[in-house]
Amino acid sequence: MTATPDIENKARIGRVTCGWHLPHLDIAKVRRFWRDVHSPAIARRAGVYEYRHNQFADVRSDLFAPIDGIAYACDPRERLQWQSDVRYADQAGLDAFGADPPQDVKSHLLSDIDMLVDRSTTYLVLGDNGFTHVDTTGDAAPQGPVRFPTFGVFFRQRGEKTLFRACLTALAKRWAATPGVLRVRLNLFETPDMEAERLAGYPVKTHPVTQQYQAWIDLVVEIETVAWPLVRREDAEAIAAIHAYPAEVVYTFNYAGRPTLVGLRGYNAFEAIGFFYAKQHCQQSLLHWMYGDVAEGCVV
Repeated sequence: MTATPDIENKARIGRVTCGWHLPHLDIAKVRRFWRDVHSPAIARRAGVYEYRHNQFADVRSDLFAPIDGIAYACDPRERLQWQSDVRYADQAGLDAFGADPPQDVKSHLLSDIDMLVDRSTTYLVLGDNGFTHVDTTGDAAPQGPVRFPTFGVFFRQRGEKTLFRACLTALAKRWAATPGVLRVRLNLFETPDMEAERLAGYPVKTHPVTQQYQAWIDLVVEIETVAWPLVRREDAEAIAAIHAYPAEVVYTFNYAGRPTLVGLRGYNAFEAIGFFYAKQHCQQSLLHWMYGDVAEGCVV
């Protein structure tokens, strides 16, 4: 499926959650649970417009050329391990998501957080503060190991918020116009509202303010060397830190308001279906019989 930024940009609200697992747990097993158990359950909830999950490797402090005043390195104890990007078309979509499923069922889903998560922070993205400037990857709903070098690039601001946001907006447009840059989606974060998260029933395990970020760019490049000159000296006027997390795998559980095959059946089933080119298991009639109305319009 060809990537179309206009479809992504119809989402007007985003909730970006990122963090790391409880240290005594095996991270490979945590990631498998998140991909194959937790996320397909979330994909069935009402109101979801798009839902992606990125699993990160260690920060790459050598991705961009050194710039005085911008920190690229990150304390190993503070590095993010994963990111959940859930988007909604509008407030009505977010409200529908909040009301579904019933509380007695939702409590089972939310208990996954207590079971797996050490620290996580949810950032709200509103309106054009979440905007895909370019996507020529050719894949609107990526699944599994990435085809091109893919990075979650997280920013901490220096100084005043308005200046920082203007800088990031200009930077994103500049990156999008750079040859060899395939995807740029800018997300400017609102200050996390822990009381709102608590009222919504989420276990609050947020990072200290000093560890929080103020923006994130979903960056895909043709080859890694394309990224080296992307950061400029003048960017240091508004940016204090840039942490580039390689995304080794990306899973898309919902796209354009409908669950994907991975969102319905899980990645293992998706992979097996693809291996045998078993298109019969992608047919709407079969999916509807298995999953009911939620399968209508499944993105396969």
